[in-house]
Amino acid sequence: MLEYITIQYQSETTAEYGIALCDGGNVLEYIPRLSDSRAAIAKLTELLNEEQVEPCQFEDIIEDYLTDFSL
Repeated sequence: MLEYITIQYQSETTAEYGIALCDGGNVLEYIPRLSDSRAAIAKLTELLNEEQVEPCQFEDIIEDYLTDFSL
């Protein structure tokens, strides 16, 4: 089953969040460090799962999010 999950990258001073596409326990694709807002990325991850976004659309949606998409 395909599922999008929020991933966290922690440095000494900040945390940043990205999204991974998983099939079972295997990571198929991920986009790291999209935002320092966990809430924004968690909301985007939830939307991806609710809409059952196909893997071929994942990068396009992230690009839209980074350029002009607001939650």
